Amino acid sequence: MNLLRADEAAPVIALLTDFGVEDGYVGVMKGVMLGIVPGVQFLDLTHHIAPQQVVQGAWLLSTHYRYFPKGTIFLCVVDPGVGSERRAVALHAGEWLFVGPDNGLFTFILAEQTLHQAVALTTPEYRLPTVSSTFHGRDIFAPAAAHLARGVVLDQLGPGLEASSLRRLDGLLATRQGNEVQASVVHVDHFGNLVTSLPMQLIPEFFSAPEAVLEFPELGVRVSERRTTFALSAESQVQQGAFMLADSSGYLLVAIQNGNAAQVLGIKRGARLQLHL
Repeated sequence: MNLLRADEAAPVIALLTDFGVEDGYVGVMKGVMLGIVPGVQFLDLTHHIAPQQVVQGAWLLSTHYRYFPKGTIFLCVVDPGVGSERRAVALHAGEWLFVGPDNGLFTFILAEQTLHQAVALTTPEYRLPTVSSTFHGRDIFAPAAAHLARGVVLDQLGPGLEASSLRRLDGLLATRQGNEVQASVVHVDHFGNLVTSLPMQLIPEFFSAPEAVLEFPELGVRVSERRTTFALSAESQVQQGAFMLADSSGYLLVAIQNGNAAQVLGIKRGARLQLHL
């Protein structure tokens, strides 16, 4: 299915990678795509996913994609398995298209959106003539995204895939049994806030429950304060203790006002947590 229409603005390709910006990898991918579809618009979601951290990439993608225009093509490359047997795929999920490795990077997308179609990127005509074993972002994913942007339909890129065959990351999605919720820290942002994989919609009674206690069992850390706003007052400059609140993307966040929660609590990305309501 082609989401693009001839009467619409130039197609948008949004990039998410762990490449950084100092080595030229992002630039050469854009060069490849411009050679295929001149005039395409590029938006850089981020190129600062920690190296090989598929979980972080999956979460950051999931919290931002819905703010992009319908038909945006997300070119996502966090690919520690490059050169292995892992598949290269393209998906039409919800109102967007996603291109990248089948390694769990699209776990949240598959959980949140209706999957209309998925294909393996195997058609030689839509790759570069020579495919390296180390840079599929340039040789496979960028050409596929560009061809989608110029109107090629998914069926032309390769054979269809069953939704059940697509890789999901085990244990990434939050789970609830009764009043206990299991989740993990999926991201530590620039300010040291701990972003969890726990969506607030899974705990609608969070602010009305008599108490809510968040535990990091392996670290012996407990947090029980809840807030509906980040700062208690605009004038407050005093570092407070750790507290929980909903972040702007609708996930449970652990923060310290005017402080770095990750450093103070000694918690890193990947830490498991339990919330007791």
